[in-house]
Amino acid sequence: MSERNKVLKQRTITGIVFGLIVLLMIFSGKIGAIALMMIVALGGSHEYVRMVFTKNKRKLSFTIFVVLGIMISIFSMGVETPVFEYLVTLACMFLLLGIMNLYRPFINHKRVYWLVAALYLALPLGLFITYIYYAPTYPRPLLLSIIGLIWMSDSLAYLVGSRIGKNKLAPSISPKKTWEGFIGGGIFTIALVFVIQMYQSAYPTWFWLSVALVVWVIGTYGDLVESSIKRAFDIKDSGKLLPGHGGILDRFDSFIYVLPFVLLLQLFSQKMF
Repeated sequence: MSERNKVLKQRTITGIVFGLIVLLMIFSGKIGAIALMMIVALGGSHEYVRMVFTKNKRKLSFTIFVVLGIMISIFSMGVETPVFEYLVTLACMFLLLGIMNLYRPFINHKRVYWLVAALYLALPLGLFITYIYYAPTYPRPLLLSIIGLIWMSDSLAYLVGSRIGKNKLAPSISPKKTWEGFIGGGIFTIALVFVIQMYQSAYPTWFWLSVALVVWVIGTYGDLVESSIKRAFDIKDSGKLLPGHGGILDRFDSFIYVLPFVLLLQLFSQKMF
């Protein structure tokens, strides 16, 4: 078996096992979904600090403490407060700031690593954990739809880009991403919305289309932001937890970016209806 086939086989097996674990945690209910978010927040924080500082247990411990403190504070506040809405908006604004940082890097990770972890991981994931826990009905369909749309966007962008991709999307950050792949992934992601709408009528069509656009555009930029951090520290993968796929941040970079924008749409939907 050639080396390329071995890598493909490893990626396939890891992808299937990883996908099944994620789906099982979501299907298990609120506790499973919250546990998944905690794994992403704490595991992602660990990987991020290890990228910035190869070996520094003190800075890692401090960052984990900050991330946990922020998530607990958000959780204790609940969702029926104006502060929750302000924090959702703040999370969206910071993540958009991360997008701006792609084009003119100004974030000094070695100086503000704990603040980046707090705003990049603790804030969006803490907000979504709080939303899940306090929701009258466990939002399993919404979670599954977000995951499905992200997987569709990533997979089809890769397939289309590898087949017909010629124009690089961000060559200095992620050389393999192309505009053709980006557009192809978006078309299939939006198409999936109409399938979701057939089975999930709790939300209007405009909501699902907005979520699809968020996944397509914001999710792609979330992927690029994580890639830019790896580029800054000359690292291929954020971690080694998932053989052939990298670490937690490599798999959930789009998911983290998408969450606060979906919450913003959710809050807007509640006010309208």
